[in-house]
Amino acid sequence: MTLSSASAGGAGGPAVTAPPTQVLAATPATVAKVFGTAGYRVTVSPASGNEDLSFTLVAGKYELGMWFSGCAGQGIDDACLRVTASIYDGPDAVKLTVEDVNRWNTHHYTHAYVLEDNTYVDSSFILRGGYTKAALLAWMQAYLDDLGDFEEEFFK
Repeated sequence: MTLSSASAGGAGGPAVTAPPTQVLAATPATVAKVFGTAGYRVTVSPASGNEDLSFTLVAGKYELGMWFSGCAGQGIDDACLRVTASIYDGPDAVKLTVEDVNRWNTHHYTHAYVLEDNTYVDSSFILRGGYTKAALLAWMQAYLDDLGDFEEEFFK
């Protein structure tokens, strides 16, 4: 999964120096800046054609695909309903069954599924109405914790 364009630091929009409890605008620009200031490496990929604005987020050993949905437009400063984080195991990984992912999904916050022989693990965060820096970063940490548990359960 390779997405590229401007880095979050070069993206438009307000600086995110807000206290962790201040409500932030529900835009890709603020999401990218929150993650960037928290130490994650963010690379923004602008919307083009039928593809929505998205970015990659590198968190330790994970390179996540992040995309926005329910947006007012395709710009980095347009308000969006949600952001979704996703990672997949790739074509050479252990193949999981529907039973495996169903067992995972009944006990975890993240959503696993198999599509075209790849296993995906997704999680979404609601942005509409605004969000706090603390809530967004807590969501990401919970997602990363689940990814570690997923690997431990299925790939170790």
